[in-house]
Amino acid sequence: METFNLSQSYPTQDIRKRTSFLTIGLSICLLAAGISLFFLPESTSESNINALKIAAGSLLAVISFYFLIFRARYQAYVGTGSMVCKKSLTFSKEQFQGLKKYLADYCDLPAMPREEPQLYLLIVHSKDNQYAAFQLLTYSSFLYKPVTELCCLKGEKASTFMKNLHTSHGFLH
Repeated sequence: METFNLSQSYPTQDIRKRTSFLTIGLSICLLAAGISLFFLPESTSESNINALKIAAGSLLAVISFYFLIFRARYQAYVGTGSMVCKKSLTFSKEQFQGLKKYLADYCDLPAMPREEPQLYLLIVHSKDNQYAAFQLLTYSSFLYKPVTELCCLKGEKASTFMKNLHTSHGFLH
């Protein structure tokens, strides 16, 4: 059986795509404001305000379409509906033992590969820290290859993991 690779996809049982109705609503308001600028009465012919209205209306319409097309859907943790973030940390060979000790509290780890110059800890976590999934990867031949199985943490265990990772490794949300 092939090992799940967190760098290529999300765990489907815990993470789903959601639609942001707030983003859609704000985008529609921006679009309406942009279009309304086109229909304002023309001011004096010597003024540049008409060109400014057209430029501002066009900018608002473009921003609105951007949010409607690219920002209306997002990945969310199924349990709480919180948005999911993906972070990556790099560890050098000297840090392998400390990393192994830290991660051993949360999942079983195989022996660290000695030939690798560095490891990547890829973390997918919810903004409310009620979910965290992590995996150690190596980089070779333009691909990230899993060193460990995917480890999923939920609830208080995930919150503790993220808090400790933040304080001990300077990881910022």
